[in-house]
Amino acid sequence: MNECVIYDFETLSQDQNKGVVISLALLSYTESRFASNPYTYEELLSNCKKLKFNVEDQVNTHGRTISKETLGWWKNQNKEAQKQLVPLDTDVFIDALHGFLIDNIDLINHKKAFTRGNTFDPIFLDSLLKDCGKTNPMHWGSIRDTRSYIEGMSFGSKLNNNYMPEGLQEKFIAHDPCHDISLDVMRMQTLAQMIVG
Repeated sequence: MNECVIYDFETLSQDQNKGVVISLALLSYTESRFASNPYTYEELLSNCKKLKFNVEDQVNTHGRTISKETLGWWKNQNKEAQKQLVPLDTDVFIDALHGFLIDNIDLINHKKAFTRGNTFDPIFLDSLLKDCGKTNPMHWGSIRDTRSYIEGMSFGSKLNNNYMPEGLQEKFIAHDPCHDISLDVMRMQTLAQMIVG
């Protein structure tokens, strides 16, 4: 039973209501494994589901926008992450998003939907679905954010919400959405193990 999901968009704008998205990664998991049968980083990465979106269609069909500042920011990111900027024949239209969510979230047992911050990815998700005449299949009450979760669990320790669990520095690719969400699950799992003992 995977009662939790975590997702992350990579974008070409910070305008959550009309900005273009490049990709979405989504990972379903269960917190019950954190202490008893911990995930490995590699397992999380291999279970990650990803969509890469057609940028041109978002601009031409849906009037979504690209920010010059965000494009400039991408030019300073690592080469591995920049690969997702290259258009591919397999890029999908945003109307594939709703079906992707239905196919990859255990909506019967769904209890928590995590993102890095609730003022960014969830708003992008809702605006993209709205552009396609769809609604979010996840209940609004399931929304959580990893920053608050991590800072709450580590209260008083001076641990930052973007800390790097031991052994992952060499494996992590920043701004690859599969890596970003897998790392956040590992952060939450590491703290849970410390608390449970």
